[in-house]
Amino acid sequence: MYDFILILHFLGLAMGAGTSFYMLGLALHARRLKEPEAAKKMMLGAGAAISGVGLFGLLLLLASGYFLLQQSGIDLKTLSWAFWMKMAMVVAILFYTVMMKIFAIKAKRKEGEEGVAAMKKMKRFAPIGPFLAFLVISFAVLAFN
Repeated sequence: MYDFILILHFLGLAMGAGTSFYMLGLALHARRLKEPEAAKKMMLGAGAAISGVGLFGLLLLLASGYFLLQQSGIDLKTLSWAFWMKMAMVVAILFYTVMMKIFAIKAKRKEGEEGVAAMKKMKRFAPIGPFLAFLVISFAVLAFN
């Protein structure tokens, strides 16, 4: 059972972390478009679909991580500083994901300048996602090495 949960954990990691890199690439591509509405349509079209995959991956990662800890019988008091840094980065990713989802909802529902402003925020904050994914993976390697 532990191996199956570990597989689910890595699947969630691939879905969640991969989405942040995809969204960064999409934001960089959207910056090249001259029309703000065209960039908005691109980011909220394909980006919204991929965002849902990433959110599912993040939820799978969190649930499987909880069950991995339960299965392993590890005492939380014995976990290293790297594990707790990894968990802090997970909290940062959750905050980042919610923030980006709020920007996307505003961009989708608002017309004109307000919608474009929300899109600009999404494009500006897009590089943070891959950086947070890198940090989580780095601290996970340090914690379980």
